[in-house]
Amino acid sequence: MGWLIIVATYAVVGAFYVRLGLHALRWWEAVRRSPPSRPRGVGATVRAFVGATIDIVFLRRLLMVNPALWIGEWVFHASLFTVVLRHLRYFMNPVPAWVVWVQTPGWIAGFLLPGALLYILAIRLLTNQEKFSSPANLLMLLDVLAIGTTGILLSSRYRTDLAAVKLFAIGIVTFAPSAPPLSPLFVTHLCLVLALVLYVPSHVFSAPLVMMAARGRELELRQVLHDA
Repeated sequence: MGWLIIVATYAVVGAFYVRLGLHALRWWEAVRRSPPSRPRGVGATVRAFVGATIDIVFLRRLLMVNPALWIGEWVFHASLFTVVLRHLRYFMNPVPAWVVWVQTPGWIAGFLLPGALLYILAIRLLTNQEKFSSPANLLMLLDVLAIGTTGILLSSRYRTDLAAVKLFAIGIVTFAPSAPPLSPLFVTHLCLVLALVLYVPSHVFSAPLVMMAARGRELELRQVLHDA
């Protein structure tokens, strides 16, 4: 069973990078075939990059469209990011001081994550104000909700052998795999995480470039109106 989990982990990570590479090739092909746009110059490109960064970090466009949903989405993304940082302790030896510092905020974020997801699901499914772009988007949120729930149970009620978890994680990244804990809850949690890695939609990878393109078009339109 342990070796099956190890093989599955490497298979999912490999599929992730293959998918990322294919997505990058499709993007490059689309950019290469697209008609040339009006030259913007270095300053406009920098402004587009900074504006796109603000859009991504603060979800500015969603705030303008639906402030109620923006609250849940921002808490969700911030909590997920903090939880991921907290889990870095399993992949590092020794653990850096900043990762040690983030343990408490990450623990708190672990409880905020399911709440934010339930809030998002309630708005999207009950108010009919926001529709899911695809069933895959809904499945991804449900998967993250299950990950957060099993993570809370592992950290509070059904604790597993953390030393064995760290040996497994470090063994994966150093290509010296060690058998993972075979606790049913931990195996379920790990499988849900692997499913998320394998199932992450393409827009997660393309979001920065899409935002930059949108910002660039806005700058071009402003320049055209200014010239007119």
